[in-house]
Amino acid sequence: MTDATAPKDDGPQRTYPGEVRAALGLLIISCGAMLGPLDSAVNIAFPAITSAFGLRISDIQWVVICYVLAQSCFTIVFGKLGDLYGHRRVFMAGAALATIIHALAGFAPNYPALVAMRGLQGIAIGIAMSCGPALATFLYPPARKRAALSFYTMLFGVGLAIGPVLGGWLIENFGWPAAFWYRAPIAFTAVAFAILLPADIPYKGPVPAFDFAGTALMVVMLGSFVAMLTSARQASNVIWPILIGLIWIASTWAFARVERKAKEPVVNVAFYADIRFAGIQFATLAINFFNFTIFLLAPYLITERAGLAVAGLMLALYPLGQIIAGLIGSRLSKEVTSASLVRIGLFIAGFGVFATGLASNASLGLLGVALFVAGFGLGIFQVGNLDLTTTILPVSARGVAGSLVNVARLLGIVIGAAIITWIYDALAQGDRLTQYRSTFLLMGTLQLACAALLSITVFRNREAQHAR
Repeated sequence: MTDATAPKDDGPQRTYPGEVRAALGLLIISCGAMLGPLDSAVNIAFPAITSAFGLRISDIQWVVICYVLAQSCFTIVFGKLGDLYGHRRVFMAGAALATIIHALAGFAPNYPALVAMRGLQGIAIGIAMSCGPALATFLYPPARKRAALSFYTMLFGVGLAIGPVLGGWLIENFGWPAAFWYRAPIAFTAVAFAILLPADIPYKGPVPAFDFAGTALMVVMLGSFVAMLTSARQASNVIWPILIGLIWIASTWAFARVERKAKEPVVNVAFYADIRFAGIQFATLAINFFNFTIFLLAPYLITERAGLAVAGLMLALYPLGQIIAGLIGSRLSKEVTSASLVRIGLFIAGFGVFATGLASNASLGLLGVALFVAGFGLGIFQVGNLDLTTTILPVSARGVAGSLVNVARLLGIVIGAAIITWIYDALAQGDRLTQYRSTFLLMGTLQLACAALLSITVFRNREAQHAR
């Protein structure tokens, strides 16, 4: 373990609120943090959006990519700004912007305008969610941190569960724009009551200059990476993908170099010298990449079999698994280490994705069980993930810690949006049901193999003993 990643409590001293105010604080934070998972309503709207604008299934990737890429960049940046200038004020700014953008998004007159609005949504939600985990951990003393994060994870799952159910009903009655409109009042509630959260504690010492160079290079690095993935699939020749790939390599090198020299880097690359920290970020990316197969293809699969309303209810079983996992995770003994939760969650989630493929042409009941299992695995993983990450990094970097976890999750989704549709098209074998089945089975198999590799190389029992 390097000095940069050694757990230490070098942040400002805090007094913690009472039980009632702490519980109220978690609910307020969740109103802002759930804006992200409530976006699952947009997933159930995919068939309606593709129909309204005359799109192919593969075209819907831009609704995901622009939103998630913007959210990824702004989550890291504002997580850092939260560490420097206050987590509560950053949270309030993001929730206020989200109120405005969600009220306007449903009025997009064409698909390019909708994609642009999705980018703005990603910015707003990235700001609002960037400091959510940090604020949650500051409501309770360290001994109750895992319980607070488990509850936060559970409420994240509640948002994912409500999204497709409510979205299916809203879309059937008011059209696809309602998938955006209904979140504006929730964001406004977060703004209105955020003043009740514990006040921000000033940064310890003089506030350093913000890392603008590192931020700009990070945006170029992430943007060129996504552009490389999408152009590799769509370009008529290999020149553009190669050129964009060179830009990505150069910007990644420059970003790492600038961040090593920066007095207060937006991302401290020294953190990644710890194999546990680097491993948990990769595991977060991987599990969200593979599991995004469910949110991308299951709405089409279930809608074709049972209709939009049933699809919303069925898709809610996936986050319901996350909710149950959050409840269980908060009650597990400390003898069950965070690393063990990560390892177990990886395998359960992989099995769930694989089982979804097996059940794709079976009864809806079996398909629902498979979706629940996949969500349960992701929920168990997330409890261990947040606890492990916030334990490895110092308290003064807790805003960045939560942001890095969220960005790894979002990058997994971006890569999934770009690659899974390509795999789906490549596996065309006559009928769509066979395509759905083959894609789920392949992704589930790869996910189980990845879980085995990570368990052997990163999350071994020896590592688990250090990660309690």
